[in-house]
Amino acid sequence: MRRLNAARLRDEQGGVAVIVAVIMVALLAATALAIDVGAMYAERAQLQNGADAAALAVAGDCADGTCGNASSIAQRYADANANDGASAVSSVDFPRAGTVSVTTATEDAATGAGPLALTFAPLLGIADPDLSASATASWGSPASGRADLPLAFAPCVFRLDGAIQVLSIHGDSGGTSCSSTSPSGQLLPGGFGWLADPTNTCSADVSISKNAPMAGDSGVSISSACATVLPGLADKTILLPVYGDISGTGGGSYRITGWAAFTVLGWNFSGSVTSYHNQYYPGATCTGSCKGLIGKFVRFVSFDDRFTMGGPDLGASVVRLTK
Repeated sequence: MRRLNAARLRDEQGGVAVIVAVIMVALLAATALAIDVGAMYAERAQLQNGADAAALAVAGDCADGTCGNASSIAQRYADANANDGASAVSSVDFPRAGTVSVTTATEDAATGAGPLALTFAPLLGIADPDLSASATASWGSPASGRADLPLAFAPCVFRLDGAIQVLSIHGDSGGTSCSSTSPSGQLLPGGFGWLADPTNTCSADVSISKNAPMAGDSGVSISSACATVLPGLADKTILLPVYGDISGTGGGSYRITGWAAFTVLGWNFSGSVTSYHNQYYPGATCTGSCKGLIGKFVRFVSFDDRFTMGGPDLGASVVRLTK
């Protein structure tokens, strides 16, 4: 009886060994596939990053006035987003005005081969995959967005010739004075005016499709929120809304017609903000009763995705991924 039991035990041990071997093969295969799948996901992410960056770069150049060598630009950004520094750009297309689409694909830095070289999958009869990614970016003039300063200025002060000038607050007797007449015949005061800032964050969400309420206090003093924000905008370019008409006085509103880019070089305000470079630029000083911004209008491309497109071209452009 003991011999029979021992024989059975040996048979069972042999069966377990076979089962363990089969399980180990399956586990190794699953592990191998997991490694290769992980490599595919990583490669796909790099390709998508490269396509996104390439599309934004090409769109940014186009928005700045010239698309240049779009293929070369796309290739540079696609390569920069690949871990091995190499990625193929399959296509750079302009499907419609103001839009570019870029497609990237796998490329081995050493061999230039297209398919992604997997480690274990080919042993199981799985071919190396051809991976790709696409991105579409658009550019145009802003129609709505968030103003970094809740200010709107009259079109009569807009000069896109690079000259440094003073944008004077509405009601201020100093600075640059000008006036223009809207189609309604209403006289528009020169300079710019404060917009309502309901969140007290020194910002305003503004659109050309609706009127922008004036601030409750239409004086020349700056709010405490803007007193905190303004120093951080020194020597930076921001987008400011342009108004084409006004309605009412206190509690009135501005009809916003577009956006322009303004490089903030200085200012002079009443209240808690001290002046900055308000006597620094010859011919563009703002002292005493003059209250406002000093700077210049420029052509500028913004990648701020809070802006929508569809406004008039005043030198400011926005770029965003659309797909």
